Amino acid sequence: MWLSLSLSLLSLLLAGIRVEGAGQVNSAALNLYKHAFNGDATYYGSSGGGGTCSYGAHNPPVASHAKIPVALNKPQFLNSLMCGSCWQVTGSGHGSGNSPVTGTFMVFVDNLCPECHAGDVDLGVSGDGRWDISIKAVQCPVGNGKLDYKFQGSNPYYIKLQVRNARLPVHMMEIDLNGWQKMQHSADGFFLHSGGPIHGSFRVRVTAINGAQVIETISGVHNDVIIHGKGQFPLDSSLPH
Repeated sequence: MWLSLSLSLLSLLLAGIRVEGAGQVNSAALNLYKHAFNGDATYYGSSGGGGTCSYGAHNPPVASHAKIPVALNKPQFLNSLMCGSCWQVTGSGHGSGNSPVTGTFMVFVDNLCPECHAGDVDLGVSGDGRWDISIKAVQCPVGNGKLDYKFQGSNPYYIKLQVRNARLPVHMMEIDLNGWQKMQHSADGFFLHSGGPIHGSFRVRVTAINGAQVIETISGVHNDVIIHGKGQFPLDSSLPH
């Protein structure tokens, strides 16, 4: 066990990520990567970059292989924890309608489908019908890309910060204000903190669902622009990708 942990920490260091021990894992989210789930695929048309995850006009750049946005079913949305996550969808063409879902392709989550059941996705493209599929969460194909960050409605006394382009979903964020303070996760995929005031740069520590951690220095509060980070979660060989 000690050797396994040491190798894991070494891989993080080689990836250029500062590590302060292994963080907490999220078992409910990790389970979505370890099993395939049967359900239905439907269509709700182009989302225009909107949706519950509040990505706006520019969706998270999760590489060219994950261009199709989807609204994920409520049970597996995990109260927006799975915003930006990537999924492998496989369809056999069985179902009803004019736009059969066939083959295997990758999608990313930018919205919630409140009425959908576990295993269902609502495709954010034009189409028609209800089709049998299976889905499985996979690590996003970010390549050498780094984490991105975006503030929304923030000021020195109130921080609302979102992580984008993550290989794995972030389930915990902490802000360093004379010590690490846990931020609150919002229903639209942000992390919140009230207090301060915050002037100038500050540090955040983000924890992926598998416990991998990245510490970033944010240059300051700048709303509605993409801030490029320097770290990324390493590929987890125990999870599909």
